[in-house]
Amino acid sequence: MPGPQKSTYRRARRWLSGLMESLALNQRRRFHVLAIVIGLMSGASAVAFHQSIYWAEKNWIHRVKDLPGWMGIAALILMPGVGGVIVGFLLKHWAPEAAGSGIPQTKAAYYLKFGRIRFRTAISKFILGTISIGSGASLGREGPTVQLSAALASCVGRWFGLAPRQVMALIPMGCAGGIAAAFNTPLAAIVFAIEEIMGDLKHRAFAGIVMVAVIAAVIERSLLGTSSMFQVPDHPDSHALTTLAWSLVLGIAAGFISHMFVETLLITRERAKLARGRFSWAMPGLGGLATGCIGAAIFANTGHMGVFGIGYDDLSDALFGNLGLGILVALLIGKFVATIFSYSSGGAGGIFAPTLFIGAMLGGVIGTAAESIGTSGSSMPGTLALVGMGAMFAGIIRAPVTSILIIFELTGDYNLILPIMAANLSAYAIASKLRQVPIYESLLLQDGINLRKFPILRPDSGWQNLPVSAIMTNSVHTLEARLPLEHAYLKIKDERFKIYPVIDVNGKYVGMVHRKGITVVSQKEPDKLVREIFIAKDFPKVHPDMKIRDVANQFVDIEWAALPVISRLDEGRVVGIVTLHDITRQQFLQSSEGG
Repeated sequence: MPGPQKSTYRRARRWLSGLMESLALNQRRRFHVLAIVIGLMSGASAVAFHQSIYWAEKNWIHRVKDLPGWMGIAALILMPGVGGVIVGFLLKHWAPEAAGSGIPQTKAAYYLKFGRIRFRTAISKFILGTISIGSGASLGREGPTVQLSAALASCVGRWFGLAPRQVMALIPMGCAGGIAAAFNTPLAAIVFAIEEIMGDLKHRAFAGIVMVAVIAAVIERSLLGTSSMFQVPDHPDSHALTTLAWSLVLGIAAGFISHMFVETLLITRERAKLARGRFSWAMPGLGGLATGCIGAAIFANTGHMGVFGIGYDDLSDALFGNLGLGILVALLIGKFVATIFSYSSGGAGGIFAPTLFIGAMLGGVIGTAAESIGTSGSSMPGTLALVGMGAMFAGIIRAPVTSILIIFELTGDYNLILPIMAANLSAYAIASKLRQVPIYESLLLQDGINLRKFPILRPDSGWQNLPVSAIMTNSVHTLEARLPLEHAYLKIKDERFKIYPVIDVNGKYVGMVHRKGITVVSQKEPDKLVREIFIAKDFPKVHPDMKIRDVANQFVDIEWAALPVISRLDEGRVVGIVTLHDITRQQFLQSSEGG
């Protein structure tokens, strides 16, 4: 970042931080203000992302299918491959963090980087997700929306000068906003943030999560309409026991098929990661080409485009029971295989939408089979297609409560609660028994990241053992040692800090000065230099990787309430400030979260 732009960026951050100080009477009010900002940004960005994908699908993959004769089929084969090559090149040379669904990367950032996600991640996910899905890759938009919203939440926290631990608390809020706007399901979004990201209901950000989910959903509904994402026919409950029995059968089948899907995807992805060489970035192109071959073959024989992109049009037809058994089987197998190729080769997109699609096709197949053997109820294929969506979601994503709520909110149909619960929980139980590690953690393990190794995930490790970088203030306000006190006063008069680090001409730390000293002495001796009013010699220094417990002990021997945080890698560079207030606030927050 060029010097003038960086200076402007820092001034903007200081202004925002000061604004928050003037607005926020306490931590709860500050989080409420941030929740509103994150909710607005999540909703608006999600709608823009979805409209961008809709435009791309309409003008790219769905337009080429109308080409006459063999040209249309050839274009369908090549289009996902071309999109994959473009995405692979940009992933390699511009934004590698935009690969995949984005949810594993968001979890890793939440636990290992205290919620730090670059703004470039949001931009790259938006662009590459649009190209990948719009050109026909068998992937979904919901996972990328979660990463996009989480990145914006992270940026908001840093822009407003929050400590890393506080920025971390904003990530579940962004995730909830992303899911709420992606699916138009605020309740499921709240539960998803708890189940998949935090894993803990006792969290101080819970109220903020609710606020963000509601605001994001309101924006999505105001821009795209209030109707549910999928319209479904009425499901009469005159054959409730029959439906429940077949739902159990469907849940068992979904459990085994979801396990097969996860295992196959992980094995294929592991093989794809072994690709080396000058053109290894072209792997998403090969995955797209395979998807194009599968999707074109099914389109040529059935006229259905469900394998390409999100495929919600064919999913809606399955919910109404409008697809025959042959088409259901073809779309089930085609989507299953195409999603594995699209995702494992490194495309930019998620597995939420393919999971729902595969579940609906599986439910339609079992429902059609139930009808063929004389089961009463003409709506059985559509009914089980709806139940299958949740069952497959529970088996693959491993978020059982979310899977139940999301089907309710997606369809607006609450008449099948018992069949949905029976299918979802049976699929979840079987998939969990066959493979204990969920898919997102398995993907991170393939990338060499084991979340369970890190102490921040272990509640018994204690917050005192966290690095001080988790709670320090990153907004560093330094004063140069040769600066006259008159100029120093003008520089800090609108600031809120009481103690300031002093640096030399090379930007290295040399001491600390007190705000009161600058204010008083500058009035009497304005030409006196900052270095002449150090508050203490050999002021204790802290490094970012020091434990909070050790830093707290440093305060015992000094009379001041702040310490500079000095980089070990770039010796002498001030990277932050830690105060007694930071430590006592963290202690209060931990005691509040603990019960």
